Amino acid sequence: LIEEADNERMHLMTFIHIAQPSRGERWMIMITQAIFYNFYFFLYLFLPRIAHRVVGYLEEEAVVSYTQYLEQIDAGTVENVPAPQIAKDYWDLPDDARLREVVIVIRADEAAHRDTNHDFANKIADGTHN
Repeated sequence: LIEEADNERMHLMTFIHIAQPSRGERWMIMITQAIFYNFYFFLYLFLPRIAHRVVGYLEEEAVVSYTQYLEQIDAGTVENVPAPQIAKDYWDLPDDARLREVVIVIRADEAAHRDTNHDFANKIADGTHN
């Protein structure tokens, strides 16, 4: 789960490099993260199966959103900008990688996170978790 959290942090850092949010938008991101962190902490503390299921469903929605993002890139409504160096380094992308390649690897990460969290929820429900 620590690796998954680090991977999610890289998604955030990558899109901060791409979108260049304003100071106000950065504050909104931090406030939202603080609220979600506290909510999720207590959810996981008292209801870990539901916590994993919630994350699994959030990740499913992320896969759908990234698929729609790819469609927008392919349609030309979103510019296929060069991938930021942080993304090239983290995912070992080629020097000429573009936004499209970044979205593809992030969508694959989200699909793996979805499966991991649903698997954890299933194991907790079955009583086979450690």
